Amino acid sequence: MNKAPFRRLGATLKGAAHDIAVMPWPTLLVYCIALAIILTLLVSILPLALFLFAAFMAIKLVVVAFVVHTRRGRREHYEL
Repeated sequence: MNKAPFRRLGATLKGAAHDIAVMPWPTLLVYCIALAIILTLLVSILPLALFLFAAFMAIKLVVVAFVVHTRRGRREHYEL
């Protein structure tokens, strides 16, 4: 097994830990607030987007079912 990706991940985490350790606390506070806002928006918008997608797909399926049923009825009427 190649250990290079794990070593790169470890080096990245070590660098991030060093950056956080030397960061002044006001900057760290700003980053934490920004991260909290981003996560809040992501967590609240993502379920809404998935719900709306599912709702519109359900509406589309119902409309398509009615259209197909109507077209089949017209075609069978003319074939007689």
